[in-house]
Amino acid sequence: MQIRRSALSLASHPGKILLWPLVRWYENRYEGRYRFARLAFSFDLVLIGLAAALGIVALVLFLYKPVPFADKIVFAAEVAPREIVSGASSTLVIRYENRTGEELRDANLVFEFPAHFLLQSVDIVSPPQREDGSGVVVAKGSVVEVGTIPVGGTGSVKIRGVMFGPIGGEQTFRSVMTFVHGAKSVAGQKADAQTFSPSKSTLQLSLSLPEKILAFQPMNGMLTYKNTGAIDYPEVTVAPEWPAGFAFVSADEPMRDGLFVIPALTAGAEGTTRFVGNIGNATEPLAFRFRPSFAFGTDSYELETLTQAAEVVPLPIRITHSVETDTVRPGGSANVTVTYENIGDVAVQDLRIFVSSDSPFATTKTVEANFKQSHPELAKVEPGQTGTITLSIPLRTSVEQSATRVYENLPFATTASATFDMAELSQATVSDSPITTVMTSPLVLSSFGRYATPSGDQIGRGPLPPTVDEETSYWIFWNIRGTTNALRNVRIEGQLGENVAFTGRQTDSINGGVAETGNQIVWSANSLSPTLSPDSRIVGVAFEVSLMPTADQAGTAPTLLRNIRVTATDAVTGAFVSASGTAITTSLPDDAMAGGMAIVE
Repeated sequence: MQIRRSALSLASHPGKILLWPLVRWYENRYEGRYRFARLAFSFDLVLIGLAAALGIVALVLFLYKPVPFADKIVFAAEVAPREIVSGASSTLVIRYENRTGEELRDANLVFEFPAHFLLQSVDIVSPPQREDGSGVVVAKGSVVEVGTIPVGGTGSVKIRGVMFGPIGGEQTFRSVMTFVHGAKSVAGQKADAQTFSPSKSTLQLSLSLPEKILAFQPMNGMLTYKNTGAIDYPEVTVAPEWPAGFAFVSADEPMRDGLFVIPALTAGAEGTTRFVGNIGNATEPLAFRFRPSFAFGTDSYELETLTQAAEVVPLPIRITHSVETDTVRPGGSANVTVTYENIGDVAVQDLRIFVSSDSPFATTKTVEANFKQSHPELAKVEPGQTGTITLSIPLRTSVEQSATRVYENLPFATTASATFDMAELSQATVSDSPITTVMTSPLVLSSFGRYATPSGDQIGRGPLPPTVDEETSYWIFWNIRGTTNALRNVRIEGQLGENVAFTGRQTDSINGGVAETGNQIVWSANSLSPTLSPDSRIVGVAFEVSLMPTADQAGTAPTLLRNIRVTATDAVTGAFVSASGTAITTSLPDDAMAGGMAIVE
């Protein structure tokens, strides 16, 4: 009853609300169950208190993380000027402070510089040298011997040098402080890194372009370079990025792998390099870009890119042309019609129109029309004025194999251009796009007779010179050559001469043999492949004829075969093609046996 009264007394305490759970716990778990209930209850409370205290201590120990000794040493860095320039001097000031609460002895600062950093000086800013010689700070290149840094001691070091690095790239300075501390001279160190990024360089590029850049015209540009710093550059290369619509032609200095090469550029030196290009039909501004870079050994550093845009002024004259395809055939003249129009707002003078072709069949590479050649309308062309001019390019009958590297379906490419004068500009040039037409195939027929082969073997029979009323036989040869397209429905024919007969003996390299129709000898083929290529198959026909001269032919060189002609259809262009062969008589000057023995006796 006494314990209960005590408990009730506790319950009536002002803090009874807080103690009420303990009272209830005592009544439910201890009262009446134990002989010494009050003692057991008090003992359990003590155990619970100890467990809670230990838990709190463990939690504090778990959450508490002591600051590492080296982290109490502060490094701070500043750079001047704030804008880092590759190739120019910069000053890095590193400040340090001892917040460890212990004296740092035998302290040294060691600096690791970026690659190709040019160190100029290391100066001690603080602490100053004391009169008694203590606290002396000595700089030895990349090492600063600090000595002893007292508690709360500070100092700073000024590093001056030149950074060479890519624009936008990182240049990292690493600082390491080594020291010993404490009664046992424990060794320690503090490491830190400061990273900077160059925003520009001492290599300055500028680009000079004409005030007016005209479409379809050649253009000259000048690239100027200067080393504005106090340090020499090794070899510098400049990679151009030519804009669309610009075709580079040449530069006044040799280029290497498409790069402008600037030899070692000393401090303050400058130079220029000129380049030439052609402007096409550009309608948008031309954006020229030049990316300079230099290398130290195997390390390459890109500098800032020079970008410059230029407006293109359209030309007032526009020309187009067309080709009459059925006139593009060997031995004829290719007709080209050029249409011109002044689309500008100013008149142009002395308009000259040209049509060019580099085909091996063209006997004249360029033909021209101007106001002095019966075209007075070209002397002055007003805005909105338009007109047409037809020009003809003469074509060869055939070409040799050596004249071309294309042997089949030969292209005939034409380009139309014009020159003219206008205000503030002379001899402006405008061109249109090339037009390519497949030429109708040339066709060459060789026809000749022989009594002996070129090596001297006799193939003919009978007397030489021919004798009245005696039979002499000769061989006739037909060869087709020089064709560049496939042919269809090929036919060769020739008319036998007086007192000449086909013996029936023959040979050919392709298709069937010849046939006699009346006094006509005929050979035909459904199709033939091109023959101009050195690798093509020779198309040849040979047959024998005999001559039985009569008395009225004595003293003459009788004709063996005349009216020789080949006809065919071009399988590519559909054009009809034909060629004539030379009439063959008994006069065979190149024949080893029959030469000089043509006159009938």
